[in-house]
Amino acid sequence: MFQGDHHSLTRVMRAAGTTARRFAHPRVGSEHLVLALTTVDTPVADALAAHGITEGVLTPVVREVGDHGAGAAADREMLAPLGVDVAGLLPVSALDRPLGREPLFPLAAARARERAARAAPPIGLDAQAAYAASLRLALARRERAHRPEHLALVLAGVDPGAAWTITQVGISPAALHDALAGAFPPPRRNPLLRLERHLGSHRRRLDLLRRYHRTTGRVPHTLIL
Repeated sequence: MFQGDHHSLTRVMRAAGTTARRFAHPRVGSEHLVLALTTVDTPVADALAAHGITEGVLTPVVREVGDHGAGAAADREMLAPLGVDVAGLLPVSALDRPLGREPLFPLAAARARERAARAAPPIGLDAQAAYAASLRLALARRERAHRPEHLALVLAGVDPGAAWTITQVGISPAALHDALAGAFPPPRRNPLLRLERHLGSHRRRLDLLRRYHRTTGRVPHTLIL
């Protein structure tokens, strides 16, 4: 039976909000999630540290990223050759406006968005999408709980803002994702569940990426396993 969020993941999510408040940032973005993964004592923090991603290394990057966040920084780098200034076009308040109506399923998605918007500071759409994608990853892998490693895999393998943050400290997001996938493989379970997981993996991967794009409007990376 799936048990929902593991207590260690709850601590990571709380730490992200605490970090955003400490830096006086107006929103919680995926960059705060990456940093939070290094501050909570979990096997993921140990795996990140083994690849040079520590709280001390990441803190200056996340603190100085600016009000628009790492996702906007990634957009700015991508669009700079075209002469487009993302920060000049969009105020911070526009970053987290939903691009369309929430889908009917899952139920209560719209209420979850409203709660995120009322948080202090508000939880950005990129952070919401990363959390939701990591939950779908845990379910697709037939895990018993939603844990920090699922969030780490999504941040390294899907989220452009998190990838930008990781790149700023000289680490390849692709290499990090591969290392995390090796360190935290799916549970073996029984042969029938392994077969079902294998047969449905492509469809679930596409659904995860599609939902991330629908929430954020950003083209996700496609490294996720």
